[in-house]
Amino acid sequence: MAQTLTLYNVQLPLIDKSKRYKITIKEGKYRSIDMQPERIDQTLTPFKQALQDLPNCSQIDLEGRIVLPSFVDIHTHLDKAFSLQAVPNKTGTLFEAIRNYSERAHLFTKEEIKQRVRREAIQSLSFGTTHIRSHVNFEMDTSVQLAIDNFQAVIEVKEELKDFIDIQIVPMFSKLFQRTDQEFAVIEEAIQLGVDGIGGAPHLMDFPAENIEIAMQLAIKHGKFVDLHVDENDDPAVCTIEELISKTAQYQLEGYVTAGHLCSLAAMEQMKADHIMEGMRRHQIHAVTLPGANMYLQGRQDSGIIRRGVTRIKELIGHGVSIATASDNVNDPFHPFGCGDMVQIGLLTAYAAHLASEEELLHVLKMMTTIPGRIYGLEHHDIKENAPANFVMTDAKDIYELFGTIAPTRYVFTKNRWLNGVKAEMMMSDKKLEALWNKTTEDSSLPI
Repeated sequence: MAQTLTLYNVQLPLIDKSKRYKITIKEGKYRSIDMQPERIDQTLTPFKQALQDLPNCSQIDLEGRIVLPSFVDIHTHLDKAFSLQAVPNKTGTLFEAIRNYSERAHLFTKEEIKQRVRREAIQSLSFGTTHIRSHVNFEMDTSVQLAIDNFQAVIEVKEELKDFIDIQIVPMFSKLFQRTDQEFAVIEEAIQLGVDGIGGAPHLMDFPAENIEIAMQLAIKHGKFVDLHVDENDDPAVCTIEELISKTAQYQLEGYVTAGHLCSLAAMEQMKADHIMEGMRRHQIHAVTLPGANMYLQGRQDSGIIRRGVTRIKELIGHGVSIATASDNVNDPFHPFGCGDMVQIGLLTAYAAHLASEEELLHVLKMMTTIPGRIYGLEHHDIKENAPANFVMTDAKDIYELFGTIAPTRYVFTKNRWLNGVKAEMMMSDKKLEALWNKTTEDSSLPI
């Protein structure tokens, strides 16, 4: 690319949506972020023209397009992506999804797992996601070799794609309290292969408290974070989050523990829920909501008013809990929809949590970018001087348009180069209609 890249007339809604900025990038870092006193109309390369040779353009007029820190998908399952045809889920319940996938896990080759991971990672990158934390099944009860092979498949794709996208790997360890010394040796082997964090779903185990404790002990022993599936259930009596808060305090792991899902929190009585959310804030436990999969899987046993399973997003924000939103599953028995697009996930979050004011939507954008960036462990994932230049640009010029259209066209910049994402165009066979559309979009007062 050009030695120095300067972008003019940039809209940075997470800084000030009413202003325009000039951004200078050199050697993969933001060198300056300058507010423009007014629109600069000097001779610049318009963005649509720059697209013809984007890597070699040094000064580009973005004409008010929105630029955001690149997306961070802090909770997904790359190894399961696109497995729906092989693993159906007729009831749509979480328990059938778990059972069916476990029963068919031995049928998937290592190469098939790699293809799934590769496809979903690259597809997510095209939509603007540059960092992914993937939970990975560890099917030790089916076969030790299967568990290691599938785990290695994800590690190999992580290495293959490291020049384009960053992936953290979190194995889903199960039944830790009941494992033999021989089985623990396998777990230790997996950790040595390249684990970033310790994962699992203790609320599904017979001894959830003991499983949480062992997970934390493993994390401390190996210097890893803890990221657990927590209380993915409609029943308010399912409440392992209390044990997670207690053990986080006991082991002094504040800031290193993440709780995904927290579905049952939504069904609890208010005083208990407030106590839990305050405990999460006090002990710096991160929360992740997974609105797509939770709305799909939860409430399946309800009639009349059906619970949707999404945690108390707005209340967690109000309590000061660090909460991100993420994709969870894509085209698999746990969630047949989705495509790895974090704007789609942000829209679902806004719908599910009644977040619709400008201030609230700006916070949703943070839940897709800067907040999960901090959970991921990125020291700087903001658009500010000297931070790594990782950003996604859309054709949207307004945050309501961004979510309303899901901003179908994306342009991704990361690792000191443009990695063009996805492009969508309106196509019309009628020439008059096409001319009228073009005339409308040429009016700079209207969204692109």
